[in-house]
Amino acid sequence: MMKTNGERQRLENVYWMARYAERALLTLNVAQNYLGYGLEASEENWSSCWERIKKGLRISRCPADFSGKIACCFFFLVFDPDNSLSAFSSLFSARENAKLLRDWLPLALWEELNSAYFLISSTTASSSNLPSSLYPFLRNILERLLLIRQWEDYLLEEDCLWAWLKIGESLEKVGNSAAFFFAYHPADNKDPLPFEEWEAFLSSLFLLDLIKKKIPLHELSFEKIASYMFELSLYSYSFPSQLNKILHYMELLSGQWAMETAQAKTNELLTKVLERAKEGFEAESTKKLFLDIQIECNQIHQYLLSALA
Repeated sequence: MMKTNGERQRLENVYWMARYAERALLTLNVAQNYLGYGLEASEENWSSCWERIKKGLRISRCPADFSGKIACCFFFLVFDPDNSLSAFSSLFSARENAKLLRDWLPLALWEELNSAYFLISSTTASSSNLPSSLYPFLRNILERLLLIRQWEDYLLEEDCLWAWLKIGESLEKVGNSAAFFFAYHPADNKDPLPFEEWEAFLSSLFLLDLIKKKIPLHELSFEKIASYMFELSLYSYSFPSQLNKILHYMELLSGQWAMETAQAKTNELLTKVLERAKEGFEAESTKKLFLDIQIECNQIHQYLLSALA
């Protein structure tokens, strides 16, 4: 079906708005949950933890080696306009795309996103001094972004724009989760990690409460934690749950857009994930899987953009 350039641009805007907002949500949640550990950890422990955070957030370059300087690390994650993956940069990009959708976005959603951006952009911070109220500040912005997620299903009509928004959110979640599990894979982390860092890792992915109910703390292991990311019914953020959601939204769009290639690739990834769930989670065999999930999410992303082109 032929679409006008204006229609295609609006769908691209809503897709990117969703991805940038989800990226900001993760970065802010990481900053909030690692802050306490970072302030109390030794310089050596924090330096190792910072390397895992960078890998989990897929940050390839920092302006300088400041692994032991806690204020520099959190400024870089949250406020640095020169870091394209900072919470500030992600919220700016989400807001810029949302501005072009003002006739479609409910006012409440726009106001929460707009206020989250102005809160972070108007806060004075530097790489040498963090705001004294950083924790409640992060919590405030996170609550606004989480509220947007809760309201979407209530305030948005299930139309083409809504489906593209949901695809963007879920695809970003899958890639982000896989990147963090790849960063914490035991093959690259030979020394036992402090429990406080495991706690920050699990909280950053909204996994802590689930894990505490299912696994005694003294039995905590990477393999047991990873197993919940492959369970279809136990966890709404699991890989199968999110991939099934993406396929559902693609099916809604398939009558209007050329979704065949993106659907086939998503189905292929879902099959791989479900097969691994049956085989088990030996440490060595899962490292490549977490990398493959990231790579295949990028391929699905490219197929989606091609469908819009």
